[in-house]
Amino acid sequence: MSKTISSPPEVDMKTDTEKSTSLISKISDIQNHCSPSVRLTVPVRPDQEELLTRIVRTITQNRDRQHRSQRITKATIIRAYIDALSTLPLDIDNINDEKILLRRVLDLLED
Repeated sequence: MSKTISSPPEVDMKTDTEKSTSLISKISDIQNHCSPSVRLTVPVRPDQEELLTRIVRTITQNRDRQHRSQRITKATIIRAYIDALSTLPLDIDNINDEKILLRRVLDLLED
């Protein structure tokens, strides 16, 4: 049995004959959920934490005064990545480990 991820009918940008395989079908779906309300602890490797720190630092340093209204944190970066990746038509069948999941995501990004 094949599993696909589809958006709810009221937000699906595809026609009835096309199936959406992404978790989010348009940017307004992301904007409607802009207030984080669930705390989640995610273990990451030291190199991943270092990368998040560098991304936050680089974004913060490259903003002028008028673009500093919202604080950019590691959690902000993670949420943005989740929202961006959830728009991809990811094949979720038979993913048995993180390595396979990463490979599928990278394959989508290369296309």
